Amino acid sequence: MTTSEISALFQRFSTINVGVIGDFALDLYFTLQTQTGERSLETNRDVFWGSRPKASLGAASNVVQNLITLGVSNCRVLGCVGNDLFGREMLYLFNALGVDTQHLKTLHTDWDSCLYTKPTLNGQEANRIDFGIANQLSDTIFLDIVTSLEQVLAELDVLIINQQFANPLLNAKRVTMLNELMSRFPKVQFLADMRDVGTLIRGATLKVNTTELANFLQIEPPDHPDLDWCVRHGNVFRQRSGGPLLITRGQAGILYLDEQQTQLVEGLPLRGELDTVGAGDTVVATWAACMGAGATPAEAVQIANLAAAVTVQKLNQTGTASLSEILALHDTYSFHE
Repeated sequence: MTTSEISALFQRFSTINVGVIGDFALDLYFTLQTQTGERSLETNRDVFWGSRPKASLGAASNVVQNLITLGVSNCRVLGCVGNDLFGREMLYLFNALGVDTQHLKTLHTDWDSCLYTKPTLNGQEANRIDFGIANQLSDTIFLDIVTSLEQVLAELDVLIINQQFANPLLNAKRVTMLNELMSRFPKVQFLADMRDVGTLIRGATLKVNTTELANFLQIEPPDHPDLDWCVRHGNVFRQRSGGPLLITRGQAGILYLDEQQTQLVEGLPLRGELDTVGAGDTVVATWAACMGAGATPAEAVQIANLAAAVTVQKLNQTGTASLSEILALHDTYSFHE
């Protein structure tokens, strides 16, 4: 694609309607200092110091902020947050982005907003303390969310389905409910990114990395999956699921498979330190925006690859990719076309 073609595609992003249902979370970054020389008078234990805290949208929330950065101005979220400081911060960040949170339920009991703490100690990420991982959502509340989803689907061009955690929102029974609902809206494009229940989704393009693909097929992944491995096993999985497959291959690029075509784009030869946290979210958001705006799979996979290459160069954050950043990278590596 040329620079003008990419720009024209991005102009259409503001006209599409995208919904995101799934596991919304925050990432809390801060610097941790353990050698402080201070001890607690109350417990006589060492006191650690934290500094430079920064909250960033993570998991399904990161998909949302990627959509907004790409220029998708009509974005709705469906799911849950807790009535706690992390949930309130998430809502604040969503509202600042102009996200429609009408169908994001605030639960006042039995729900901790999902949070990844990411302390940096001596330049390296230290042990995380995660919140919300053991949440259990009642069937009654999930049915309320599905009812809301049914109301908005008729207005959507694309729905993104995110499953980050094993417990909070989606399980096998609930994915079956989503499959039935999706079958009633053939004009909507569906894209799923599901770590544990991806084998159950029907009627959607499924985004996987090579480790997830191997896990879904219950085989051992090779240390360095080559293109032949990805095509062969990707088609095996695709034939079982009956839907298209989008495979992220790290620095090797992205592969798309469906019944009619195979689309491949190679990764860019980036230099310097890279941070892959959130790159899959960027691919999901970019692919969804492109397909919702009428791009072909060949075009969408190229733009998603560029967007992910922007994101991985942003360290210690769940990064996003803007049009200007994508175009700059496109111009730098235009010899790859």
